[in-house]
Amino acid sequence: MSSLDRAGRPQALSVSTWTIHLAALAGLIVLLGLLYARTVAAAVTVWWVSPTFSHCFLIIPVVAYLIWGKRRALARLTPVACPRALLLALPVMAAAFVGALASINEIEQLALIAFVQVLALALLGPKIYRVILFPALYLFFLVPMGEYLIGPLQHFTTWFIDQGLTVLGILHFTEGNIVELANGRFQVAEACAGLRFLIATIAVGALFAHLTYRKWNKIALFMLACVIVPIIGNGFRALGIVLLAHFSDNRIAVGADHLVYGWGFSVAILAVLMFVGSKFADDFPSEPAVAPAPQPIRAHLLPLTVLLALLSVSAVPAFAAWHATGRPVDASAFAVVPEVQGFSTESVSRDWAPGFQAPDAKLEFAMRRANATEDGAAVDVFVDYYGGGGHNLISSANKFWDEDVWHPIAERQATAKVGAVPVNFHELQIGSAGLTRLVWWTYVSGGAFTQSGLAVKLDHVKSAFAGGRGAALLALSTPVDGETETARARLREAAAALQPVKDRLARME
Repeated sequence: MSSLDRAGRPQALSVSTWTIHLAALAGLIVLLGLLYARTVAAAVTVWWVSPTFSHCFLIIPVVAYLIWGKRRALARLTPVACPRALLLALPVMAAAFVGALASINEIEQLALIAFVQVLALALLGPKIYRVILFPALYLFFLVPMGEYLIGPLQHFTTWFIDQGLTVLGILHFTEGNIVELANGRFQVAEACAGLRFLIATIAVGALFAHLTYRKWNKIALFMLACVIVPIIGNGFRALGIVLLAHFSDNRIAVGADHLVYGWGFSVAILAVLMFVGSKFADDFPSEPAVAPAPQPIRAHLLPLTVLLALLSVSAVPAFAAWHATGRPVDASAFAVVPEVQGFSTESVSRDWAPGFQAPDAKLEFAMRRANATEDGAAVDVFVDYYGGGGHNLISSANKFWDEDVWHPIAERQATAKVGAVPVNFHELQIGSAGLTRLVWWTYVSGGAFTQSGLAVKLDHVKSAFAGGRGAALLALSTPVDGETETARARLREAAAALQPVKDRLARME
């Protein structure tokens, strides 16, 4: 690299200055990756498994290319350590701490990228960081987040299809995420929700806006369009696929080809969005090669900055490692099926089971009224307990039904007593090949029943200081053979007899 003297003439830049600062930054980033290896692995796994986030593999090459494009501006600057920038690490450490205790991958991953920002600012200095600001911030697109939008997007897409068919006068029936026509049945699955297209459009749109606009109002309007257009566009895409299948009597757009049509439509929408956006592009005048004001070299600050950075990046992983050395979960409390007064117990039906991954302790059994006469259907009971053994109760990998087998019909709230305690359950009605089941579920955390995943995670944070144990899923299920109210009454009666299960969960706290 070369620099400029006060007269604007090129002069030799001390290669060792850049080399030392870049080596220190690279070493700290590698250490950060090693200390947060589980967090990094969780993100990469999502990139690999979920097509929604497969574009994340391109983020680092894009960032490297953008920084390379800034090489002339960087050549006129000299890295200067800025230890005061590490004050910004304090809120990042707090976020990483909460994310680690609450086992929220997204918070941990966001904190990890924020650490990279702080390290770049501290090791290279504010002037250099300002030059690479957008590429550095673009790294936040490495975090796979947004899966909580799948449900709302599914509901919107289903509603859009329903309204479109109504406007076109096509006879249909909509229930949950299922749309039935006279010659076909369509389910708006997670892959049809449009999250993949939405996130990819936002990521590409942010890059396009950076390269096209200078004015913040244009950037804001274009990014707003990158949110609204994909959502509405996905509605038209889904409606179009249903119409293609309907008018072709299910000869096209019902197999893998509907994915091809869908992606073709999505790419066309993105191309149109960028084409229209390019019509309002701003001019980017070339920057004059003006030498920056001379900057004093404070070599003695670099060792101090590196030392403080080492303490910052290692503090949270050190605490997490210490916290994980607590006593293991004793699963013996769930080893034996409890005796339930007034009910006989047997094995669960295996028609349905919650798909929760690797609980630390598990209890499952079916309850049947000992003197059942007219209605002898059983109630399946599942308890999945998580006590910090490596997997989490609240995780995107945990599902209440297998989408390859079941589809949602309806959901609502239900109230019943567990023992003598009133409990609000979340009710799911799901169907599969003519079979319908009613599922009631709730979490048990901090000695209380809740449906809030956030409350469970906050209790997990409190347990790090108060010595609490863990949390569990309590789920009951029964077939709907006739009236839904009959099945609800069966679940309500079974829940009232689960005092032994409640007692066991209390002992695990």
